[in-house]
Amino acid sequence: MPIKLSLPILGQPNPSEPKDLHLVGRYALGVTWEDDHSSIYPFDRLRLDDPASPAGSDAALTEAMSWPRDIKRLPDALRVTWTDGRESRYPYPVLRGLCRCAGCTGGH
Repeated sequence: MPIKLSLPILGQPNPSEPKDLHLVGRYALGVTWEDDHSSIYPFDRLRLDDPASPAGSDAALTEAMSWPRDIKRLPDALRVTWTDGRESRYPYPVLRGLCRCAGCTGGH
């Protein structure tokens, strides 16, 4: 899956900087970006989209693999520690590129 990266424009909010992180229901993370775009990342999809995972490794996830124990906002990335002990880092431009909303994917 190709990842889109956005370049900031001088004088405009950086679209790759999160303004707010919040839970969406019980199974997803919501991110409001500096340009006021909102993204929703279901936990299981977030785990499958881990940038450190080998390409094409859509293995079946157990509940422990797809449930976060800790979500931490770092200066340059989001760090998720899963209940199975794995730690995933999502640099903000990469995380923004993983947005699957209709506006980002060209859907209707």
